Amino acid sequence: LLTCLLIGSYRFCIIPLLAAFHGNVSGGAANKQTPFKPVLLRPRLISTPAKNTGSAVTTVCRSATSTSKGASSSATSPQKKTNYGRPAEQISVGTVNKCKTSARLPQQQHSNTTRRTGSQKVVQDEGRQQKIQQLEKPLASSDRRFQALVIVLQQTLAERDEATRQSRQLSQELANLKGELASSVHSSECLEREKEELHAALHHATQKLQEEHRKELAELEQRLQAAHRAEWDHVQLTYQEEANKYKTLMQQQMEELKANHEAMKMQLESCHAEQLQSVRQQYETSMEELRKVHAQELQSIEKALKDTKTSLSAQIQELTVENNVLLEKLAAEESRRRELGENTQKDSHALYLEQELESLKAVLDIKNEQLHQQEKMMMEISKLKERNVKLNEILIKVQQENEDLKARMERHAALSRQLSTEQAVLQESLQKESKVNKRLSMENEELLWKLHNGDLSSPRKLSPSPTSPSHPFKLQSPRSSGFFSSSPVSPR
Repeated sequence: LLTCLLIGSYRFCIIPLLAAFHGNVSGGAANKQTPFKPVLLRPRLISTPAKNTGSAVTTVCRSATSTSKGASSSATSPQKKTNYGRPAEQISVGTVNKCKTSARLPQQQHSNTTRRTGSQKVVQDEGRQQKIQQLEKPLASSDRRFQALVIVLQQTLAERDEATRQSRQLSQELANLKGELASSVHSSECLEREKEELHAALHHATQKLQEEHRKELAELEQRLQAAHRAEWDHVQLTYQEEANKYKTLMQQQMEELKANHEAMKMQLESCHAEQLQSVRQQYETSMEELRKVHAQELQSIEKALKDTKTSLSAQIQELTVENNVLLEKLAAEESRRRELGENTQKDSHALYLEQELESLKAVLDIKNEQLHQQEKMMMEISKLKERNVKLNEILIKVQQENEDLKARMERHAALSRQLSTEQAVLQESLQKESKVNKRLSMENEELLWKLHNGDLSSPRKLSPSPTSPSHPFKLQSPRSSGFFSSSPVSPR
């Protein structure tokens, strides 16, 4: 690998660098190089194994002379591309032709320089020195890069040696693990055999224990059934006796409640009757007072009507008499006027009589108007009488309806009171019955708990096994039996 890298670097770096150098000298100061900043790498010395150190050091020493000249190949290749407009591959291919042309160019330059003046030689020498300095910089950078490449190669060789050493260690560990695996397989086979033997022994022992457990369970079930039957009979008898006692107590309480209810009912009825009598008396007194007031008002109105009738009838008679007198006078005056008209003799007395006649006519008209007004008043009075009669009839009907409504209201009030009292009594009786039922249920639960504890406190106790069969009997709750016919009560 090192030889290949050195040959490649010599071919692609040093030869193009020399060709570029000779081309720049022949071209003169017209072609200027582009500035280039080399990348500086700090070389590190890596300790490598003793086997490969000799070869690496010899290769580095051999290539040290060539690196000083050819390290600037990578730096001058872009300059050559920019100056000549050709890629680096074409320059590497035609290096032989450039070397021949570069050998001829120094001779021509030497002949030209002898002909020029001393001042031109100084300028050329300065330009050459500048170019040499410019070329030394990329050569130094290429040298540093080559040193970095050598260090990288040393590091890769050290890593390879370390990897080989680790692979040897891992192969040795693998061999050890294979031996351990064989021993563990052998031990696992032995343990599997022992496990099968223990499993067979355990299965045989469990079968024996299950048979013994079944026998003991059968005996225990028989004992429990006998004890449960005896205690169940005893509990049924005690429960029936207590139920009979509670029935008698309930009957006595119901009789007492009925007696109290009837007494309360009688008291309420008497109080209600007294209240009705007092209300009726008040109503009758108020109605009598209203009737008296109404009768007095009617009498006063009738008296006023009679007085107005008598006064109006007297006025009407007077007016009729006056009217008749005036009519007679008018007829006499008319006859006189006729006579006077016939005689066609008019004097002052006739004129006076005519004036009086006209005044009498005006008075007669006024009296007639008064008569008409009085007749209208009489008509209104008669209408008021009829209206008063109708109002009296309506008042009587309203009073009757009021009495009917009061009677209905009294009946409804009595019924509502009776229902409220009955409801209160029923609620009290229900509360008492619920208390009695709760007490009975509590006593029943206590008896069942005692019975259950008595079954559990048997002299022989066994732990329940998953293979034990379920009990063939169940405890029947006393509520489901027909000893006590009470309403179902919710549990606690």
